[in-house]
Amino acid sequence: MVIGNWLALLQRQSPTQQPIGWDEVVVGYDFGFLKPEEIQNWVRDSGFTGEACLHLGTLSDPGLKTFEACLWRAAAEVTGKAPRPGGQRWAKAQDRWRAALLRDMLEAPLSLEALGVAVETLYERVGCPEDMLGLWSSPSPWQKGIPVAKRPAIEAFLVRTERNLATAS
Repeated sequence: MVIGNWLALLQRQSPTQQPIGWDEVVVGYDFGFLKPEEIQNWVRDSGFTGEACLHLGTLSDPGLKTFEACLWRAAAEVTGKAPRPGGQRWAKAQDRWRAALLRDMLEAPLSLEALGVAVETLYERVGCPEDMLGLWSSPSPWQKGIPVAKRPAIEAFLVRTERNLATAS
């Protein structure tokens, strides 16, 4: 199966090696990681044959204007219900993305400052829980400087998140 960079990252950084599902795809699209073409390839390569999935896989301009609605319909067709923001399935998929991205950041050769900027950017983009605020320190608004990561805090956060993901399965 050919998967794009973001889906490959999610699969590679998943400690449970759980396959990528519709929840992760819908959330990844909502957060702007996954593009329609990547999702369409995933749908086709996964062999989904329902009417909504087949329609999603064949959308092209100008039909891509309805991509999001078609994505939610296809997810509901396969799983019975599309994940919604604030729901348990959404939160679990969000946690899986968050953990994969943090794990990938830790593996990159980043300084504590560059890692701090990356973690702060993730927090702002993905909407993370309050306990993520301790993963980096930022200077006060009136001070010059950049965020600095707290590597041990990130590692502890990942352990907690991944433990929660494993027990939620």
